[in-house]
Amino acid sequence: MKKLKVSVAGCSLADFLYADIDFNSPAFKACASVKDGDGGLMIGKLIFADALEKFKATPYAQLLHSITGGRAPNVKNLGGPAIVGMINAAQILSDHPVEFDFYGATGNDECGKFIRSVIAKTPVNTDHYITLEGPSPCSDVLSDPRAHGGKGERSFINTIGACYNYTPDSLGESFFKADVVWFGATALVPQLHNNLTALLKKAKDNGALTVVSTVFDFINEAKNPAGRWPMGDGDSAYKFIDLLLVDWDEAVRLTGETTLEGIHKFLSASGISAYSITHGAKDFYVWSDGRVFKKTDLAVMPVSALVDEDLAAHPEQRGDTTGCGDNFAGGFVSSLVRQLSDGEALGSFCLKDACAWAAASGGFACFCLGGTYLEKAPGDKRGKLQRYHDAYFTQLAK
Repeated sequence: MKKLKVSVAGCSLADFLYADIDFNSPAFKACASVKDGDGGLMIGKLIFADALEKFKATPYAQLLHSITGGRAPNVKNLGGPAIVGMINAAQILSDHPVEFDFYGATGNDECGKFIRSVIAKTPVNTDHYITLEGPSPCSDVLSDPRAHGGKGERSFINTIGACYNYTPDSLGESFFKADVVWFGATALVPQLHNNLTALLKKAKDNGALTVVSTVFDFINEAKNPAGRWPMGDGDSAYKFIDLLLVDWDEAVRLTGETTLEGIHKFLSASGISAYSITHGAKDFYVWSDGRVFKKTDLAVMPVSALVDEDLAAHPEQRGDTTGCGDNFAGGFVSSLVRQLSDGEALGSFCLKDACAWAAASGGFACFCLGGTYLEKAPGDKRGKLQRYHDAYFTQLAK
């Protein structure tokens, strides 16, 4: 096994989870979006607290009090697509000599202390995690377990805070001296997002494999609700991406297409080497041009049947769907890193293995409240996920 370094930059924050919010309640509906980009609440998507304030001409604290009934959050957890996915990948790879370095920022406040205290319990290096002016990033996560046919759904209200001040210069040269460079949800770190092409190119020029995982880009949605989102600062970024991980809504907005065929035509011609598109609790889609993973035509992949069986048999173990997509991404990346560490040749990486770890990771998150699972010992989470990973191959063979 080769010793590897994985550099990850992007969104980390505190998640304040409010369980059992009724999306059909008058308070929630009063804050719901009327048209795209107006700042109102959107089920399954992210908006900004300052945009919601403007939309309702009401202080955000007052709006949150109305929606939640004034109660405290059920769970306070570490969140953020970059850090949550990274932690999952690091936990899965505890049996491999891989260093995961996180690059990001918090403010100097109690929220920041909480974020750092949780990360300290995980196998992630935070030597490059800096403190900047402004409040620490956070999200209020509104969760309705009845939504989406009883599978649950969330609505996210984000405060960017100190990450407004995080710039490409904040990364430093050490960030690019890595085997894998992963940009996670940079739409929530605006100055990184606005320079994504140059950052990806620099990573490729340094010989790294590059991963981009996206998040709902509310800034570009608000700027141009009818237009196609840029990939960071433009379409030229795509050709520097080895693996793109998106959900369905993000794929639609990034490509300007509304059908799988149209989305695939855009992405496969964009210059990326491989992609995965999740669709909530539904099947997901994968494709590879053969440069990193084995060449694979557009394929429909199932979610984990064993996870669904376990949830049906043990409803008392159900948590919520917060972090499912982030953990899915971490599982996918863990397979890429594992195969690189094991010495597999580029172009021969097994895409089904990546799907198996991704489906296992995304499904397992449904057993937790919040997206970050804290292990009792190294290998704890990998051991739990292995059962779902192995069962996934059996499921594919049927």
